[in-house]
Amino acid sequence: MANFTTDGKICIERELPVANEQHYDDIISRFDINETCQWIRDNNYGKVCLQFPDELLNVSAKIYEEIKKQIDVDLYILGDTSYASCCVDSVAAMHVESEAVIHYGHTCFSKTNIPVYTVLPKRELNVQGCMKVVASNYKIDDNVKLCLFYDEEFEHCKDDLVHHWFQLYSKSYIASVEMEDKPERFLGRTIRDKQGTIYPPDILKDCICIYIGSRGQTLFNYTISIAAAEWHLLDPESDRLEHVEETMWFKRRRYLVEKCKDANVVGILVCKLAGDQTKDIISRMKHLCKVNGKKSYIVSVGKPNVAKLANFPEIDIYVLIACPENDLYSNRDFYKPIVYPYELEVALNSNREPYFTHHVTDYDDLLPGKRHYCDIDHVKELTDVSLITGRIRETRIENNESGSQELAEKQNWALESIGSNLQDRSWKGLEQKLGETEVKKAEVGRKGIPLQYSNEPE
Repeated sequence: MANFTTDGKICIERELPVANEQHYDDIISRFDINETCQWIRDNNYGKVCLQFPDELLNVSAKIYEEIKKQIDVDLYILGDTSYASCCVDSVAAMHVESEAVIHYGHTCFSKTNIPVYTVLPKRELNVQGCMKVVASNYKIDDNVKLCLFYDEEFEHCKDDLVHHWFQLYSKSYIASVEMEDKPERFLGRTIRDKQGTIYPPDILKDCICIYIGSRGQTLFNYTISIAAAEWHLLDPESDRLEHVEETMWFKRRRYLVEKCKDANVVGILVCKLAGDQTKDIISRMKHLCKVNGKKSYIVSVGKPNVAKLANFPEIDIYVLIACPENDLYSNRDFYKPIVYPYELEVALNSNREPYFTHHVTDYDDLLPGKRHYCDIDHVKELTDVSLITGRIRETRIENNESGSQELAEKQNWALESIGSNLQDRSWKGLEQKLGETEVKKAEVGRKGIPLQYSNEPE
């Protein structure tokens, strides 16, 4: 019960950590103030939202003032995002009828249904020093195929990186940040050669990939999503190459694929609202569950935590609809497992290869017309053995060849029974009861903390 109740004394006396306030000498160049104002002028926007992550809230007012000095526009500061700060909070922008969003800080490059201007973070980089580290490990040889990735905070050094990289390895590739939504873009990057020709990620299957930056979710997504010969991390702080492997992670994900097969009730956990592709992937997940005889619920609880999801004990497993930068996929604190849409696809779609060596972290790639799209196969009833419980697992799946009345009745009954677990509860949530509630004057509410209000006895 430690996740649900807390001693009131702890809540009152605990010390909250305060982030160190960062100071910037030149806010105009550091946060692209001139470029931002020009973008607003060119598009003739009258109402714009400025979205900041927590670590930049201390400088948000200064940025607001600098933009107002240059252009007459109605500005709003977005501090607390609906889900993750890397995603554009189009929902909050709609609340004020904003025409566009200026997004600051780390971004996941996800599609949005509102115009966005992205201001990437900036960090100093010793480009020549990094190139020396690479050259000391890999000889300048035409037979060596390399691809350089770099963190988005080094995008301002792009020209210098490209120049030095192709001086050393003229036959290799570089994965640069791509703001525009192009067909070849993969997780915010496009792969180019010295001539600027764009290639799909499959070109890297025999390459050694080097990532300049720090270990985190971005590097993790690349190492599990791109089939390369090797992956290495070059941290500018340490100036050394480190081999990156995620073998243990893949073992756990294959275990969760088996959990998907065992599950009878699947929760579709929505943690992203921007973009039409979000609706498409939710529909696809529902369809996958339906043809496999599994019940599915759509769950939207804002930013998920352990206590929120514990309110749905009927759900056996959650499939998270979120951007690739979300780290909840690997969180083990929840009472029920959380999986990627790709893992539910592998478990329930017989057209998918059951054993995968590389993952799909961006659910957009699973939709029609994308790189990893695959038709959902409707197969006959089958029986197998669960690799987790050891029990016989009977899966009743929709059969296209059968048009029997009995099958149709089973499907209709399954649809009607969805939600029956919630109906049996004594508390079903707040009900509006419009027109049934007597209108009363406002009264003074309770004071104190939930464990001990001021009007309650000791």
